[in-house]
Amino acid sequence: MKKVLLVALMFALTSFAFAQFTPTTITAIQQVSMDSLKAVDSAQYVVGSIWTKQVSPLNGQKVEVVGLVTVPPYEITFNSSGRTLVICDTGAAASQPWSSIFVPYGNGSYTDPTATFDGQKWVHGSFDNNGYNNIQLGDIVRIRGIVSEYPTGATNSLTQLQADTNESVIIFSSGNAIPKPPLMKMTDFNKGSNPGGHVNFVTGEQWESKEVMFTNVTITAIVNASRGTWAFADSAGNTLSMYDWSTHFTIASRTPPADPAYVVPPVGTKIDTIRGYVGTASGGEANRGYRICPILPADVKYGAVLPGLITHRRTPVVVAKDSTPIITVKAFKQSTVAAALSSVKVVYKVNSGTWQEITMTAAQPAVDSLYKAIIPKQNVGDYVYYFLKATDANSQSAILANNSNTTSGKLTTLDTSKGTFFYKVLDRTAQPVLTIRDVQYTPFIAGVSPYMGGVDSVGGIITADTASLLKASLSGYGTNVYYMQSGNQPFSGVWVVGPDSIMQKVANGDSVIVKGSISEYYDVTEIYAVSSMRVISKGNTLPTPLKFKTEQFGPSVANGTLNAEPYEGMLVRFDSVTVTSVDPVYQDPSQFEISNSSAPILVERDGKAKVYNSVVDTTIPGVKVLRVGTKIASVTGILFYGNNRYKLVPRTDADYGTITGVAIMRENLIPDSYTLSQNYPNPFNPATTIKYALPVGGNVTLKVYNVLGQEIETLVNMTQQAGTYTVSFDASKYASGMYLYRISAGSFAQVKKMMLVK
Repeated sequence: MKKVLLVALMFALTSFAFAQFTPTTITAIQQVSMDSLKAVDSAQYVVGSIWTKQVSPLNGQKVEVVGLVTVPPYEITFNSSGRTLVICDTGAAASQPWSSIFVPYGNGSYTDPTATFDGQKWVHGSFDNNGYNNIQLGDIVRIRGIVSEYPTGATNSLTQLQADTNESVIIFSSGNAIPKPPLMKMTDFNKGSNPGGHVNFVTGEQWESKEVMFTNVTITAIVNASRGTWAFADSAGNTLSMYDWSTHFTIASRTPPADPAYVVPPVGTKIDTIRGYVGTASGGEANRGYRICPILPADVKYGAVLPGLITHRRTPVVVAKDSTPIITVKAFKQSTVAAALSSVKVVYKVNSGTWQEITMTAAQPAVDSLYKAIIPKQNVGDYVYYFLKATDANSQSAILANNSNTTSGKLTTLDTSKGTFFYKVLDRTAQPVLTIRDVQYTPFIAGVSPYMGGVDSVGGIITADTASLLKASLSGYGTNVYYMQSGNQPFSGVWVVGPDSIMQKVANGDSVIVKGSISEYYDVTEIYAVSSMRVISKGNTLPTPLKFKTEQFGPSVANGTLNAEPYEGMLVRFDSVTVTSVDPVYQDPSQFEISNSSAPILVERDGKAKVYNSVVDTTIPGVKVLRVGTKIASVTGILFYGNNRYKLVPRTDADYGTITGVAIMRENLIPDSYTLSQNYPNPFNPATTIKYALPVGGNVTLKVYNVLGQEIETLVNMTQQAGTYTVSFDASKYASGMYLYRISAGSFAQVKKMMLVK
């Protein structure tokens, strides 16, 4: 009690002399209202201004806090020289929610040109004068700085206190006890897969920068192989991803160097206990929500170490009649403490028959990890399903069941009900060319092409060419040319990637046979590295697009879902859609969302259509700029998958039906004077077009009023360059009668009447 009073007294005395830093607590910095978090929770990653509801109420303010150091300098090393620490409130508040904060040392800059590395830690020159290098675990310190968020604009930004390097750190006491991490449930932070599940901001945000603990989980996927990060799940498939804050849990190049004792645990490894700090990530991994960041080696306690099974191969990949395919896999014990292997087997069945086992052999089992077996030949048309199983001397088994690590957060390589390796026995004499269905078909939610890795010939009609799609994707997770399709049955479309010297010879409607490698690119099946292409005929009618409700491919639909995956790479169409968002993905202006049902689909701007969302430059001649509420009679395009979302990729303007509602188009014409034209048609039902001209650029507003003079709709409110513009107005929700529309641009203002007749 005396220690707490002494700390409080020193807190008050030191704060008195420096009034520009407001004394506060970490809890006061971190805590936000539940109503705000509910808004973020319901929005998830539909961002925009929603992120401001999650940030600190003291964001941007200069403050000073007294806190207990739970992670000292030099342990958190991902941001350059390891000058970051974590502190929490003192006393009883130390074990409560909202009580911990991430503290980078520096005014927004993570670089110290005076720093030197002594082989174990950084020595910071001028930073030493402020007492930073003296901070130890268990110290109670006073730190002054500015409250900030990183990154700004992201739904899951991390509140931090950027310590001011001009202010000395005061150490009040040392050797204080560190609060024990609370035992949490995975669903406190995320429900379902990761990414793709539901991030629980309401229950998770209060533990930001706090150490928490989980027990009895399993590693389900490697998140970033170059850094050594991984995802783990509970028995219900609720998944979180760890993050490499310290050198003890990374294989990336760092200073200090990564801990050589750290070995990336394989998928399937059991974890008895993992403890770590709750953080977030930016960039391409931002959609994983909250991350758990273990710091010290003892923070992860692994369970039983299972045998390792990797690098499955089948030769030949495409199995013909009378073939006896050779199956190989690398099997090994995964550490020196693991038990030796006792058997490695191929477990297979034909069609719906019973499972059978074939013992695999290695040339030198003690030193050679490559095991082989041969599956007996089967009849044409038979489906053969199989997986690999390694068992050790302790009767512990590991299974390699398919090429997909997770589906909806659940471990599938250990779950044969979610998918196995498989192939169909083909008659290559009667069928020398594979069908697209051969390449795409899978009966499993976690399945990939049965012929992945094979090089073969595949035929179809080109549905997207250089006149339809851009050669390079505008977004980080978009598609590019080409696509081909055979009919409009499920599993009939595929992505084709090849050099210009070969592929630029084809156009939409060409029936072709291409030869290339069958592969998966970020969960999309493709014919890759096309080495040859033969045109069978030209001018063929393209397959009729299949019509769907957008909810079938909505944000919560996981990759491989059996009512979505069969249409990957095919032409699809959505009728009577409304633009529901023009900024659905953080920092990606190339996308918008449309919906004709309970959930939207993402539209990717990788085609050559001149239909854009509101973020794109509105001065481009002929471009239609969409707004939320814009109605489109139909949108057609290629169904694509990327960055954990199914997406529609329209090709040209012809893929868009009539656009009504709030949509703006600029013509390539510079007028001599301001004009506001009469709407047409007039009278109208329910949509009409308004045209106006600007001789000079400036801010423009165009609004619609009822006869009482009440504003009912804002059609335009933006800065526009000189030009002639047209705006569509959809009055479906309004009653028949007279309406007024008024433009204001610079010193010009004009009002006209229009008549709605239903």
